[in-house]
Amino acid sequence: MPPVSLTDEAPKKSLRVAIIGQSTFAAEVFKLLQRDGHEVVGVFTVLDKGNREDPLATIAAQNGKPVYKYKTWRIKGKVIPEVLEQYKSVNADINVLPFCTQFIPMEVITHPKYESICYHPSILPRHRGASSINWTLIEGDTTCGLSIFWADDGLDTGPILLQKTFPVTIDDTVDTIYNKYLYPEGEEYSFLFRITQTTR
Repeated sequence: MPPVSLTDEAPKKSLRVAIIGQSTFAAEVFKLLQRDGHEVVGVFTVLDKGNREDPLATIAAQNGKPVYKYKTWRIKGKVIPEVLEQYKSVNADINVLPFCTQFIPMEVITHPKYESICYHPSILPRHRGASSINWTLIEGDTTCGLSIFWADDGLDTGPILLQKTFPVTIDDTVDTIYNKYLYPEGEEYSFLFRITQTTR
């Protein structure tokens, strides 16, 4: 795993980024990475739902970026060779998984020089997996938060890069927590890229 030093003095470094994920949140991360001078070299997302394209695919295409849409990356637990070759062709320095519901093979996770970082809307290791904001409320947590971490072969189990916490009030819902804290904090990807010096 590439070591990481989080210091304000770390230089800003432009990276070739592959974004693997979906949703308006992933589309916002796309815009933030572009804004900060990183080159998005490929977007890997889900299939269209009827005539409706995922927002990440739409914004990537509008910006002239290659878009790949897969139903799955694996068959019977093994990576699909054609999918892996398409992924490798973009020659990314790092994978960013801002909102990803698919199982991504380790051949993809570990392929780039700086491997892969993920976003999860909870204070890991609490509430790993799906519906983490729902579980925050169901369990009566008084704090919520986000985690950005190195991906590994587990479910939201990789080494933590960054975490932030926020208060939960009695009136909060899934929507209010997401809209007040977790959706805007997609900015943390941009923050992380600005202050992280990643070396081997």
